[in-house]
Amino acid sequence: MTQPRRIDFAGAEPVSHDSGVHDREREVDGTRWALVEYAPGAGRAEWCDAPHTGFVRAGTLTYEFEDGRDPLTLHAGDGFVLPPRPRHRGRNDGTQPVELFIVDALPGG
Repeated sequence: MTQPRRIDFAGAEPVSHDSGVHDREREVDGTRWALVEYAPGAGRAEWCDAPHTGFVRAGTLTYEFEDGRDPLTLHAGDGFVLPPRPRHRGRNDGTQPVELFIVDALPGG
């Protein structure tokens, strides 16, 4: 059973997955919690098939989909759910950083 506790993101070392995209991650009961930041003009290079649930804290982020469907544009204050299919990747086309909070499966999980 999960016990009440504080999750310390400030003490997590930043992880960079793509140029201009980094996050601070913590494992919480078998899931990855992450504070993610996309620098202006930055985006993910590869398609992602991990499901994500999240919230945009600041900025505007656009997810494009491998199957060619219309992009999903998210603004500060929006929550979102991304299933594993269609595969997706985010990008920040704006001039300000984008900050997200996401929860997803651990790699290989």
